[in-house]
Amino acid sequence: MSRPRDSSLPEEDPAHEVDLHGLRPDDALRRAAQEIHSCRVRRIDRLKIITGKGWGNLKQQPILRPKVERWLSGPEGRRLGVLDFEVADDGGSLVVRIQTPGHATDR
Repeated sequence: MSRPRDSSLPEEDPAHEVDLHGLRPDDALRRAAQEIHSCRVRRIDRLKIITGKGWGNLKQQPILRPKVERWLSGPEGRRLGVLDFEVADDGGSLVVRIQTPGHATDR
């Protein structure tokens, strides 16, 4: 259950976002890698990757999000500092937790 926000407290920084709609999977993964690297350099520990739900293709099946999920979970994602991710926005995006330089992980 969510609590009302106390207006006297500073608002939590929203996650940095990258929208991969309309990109081919290879281009989308390259763009995701660039954004993850950029977040690490800027010490941003969360990235929202917008993939869409995937129902807009001829097969009416998600294509991009499953590929991005496998990539984030694989060796390339780990090498870039991906700690984990969760599905958000009813399946339209992923929120990725990133290990930033100088911070211990809780893995």
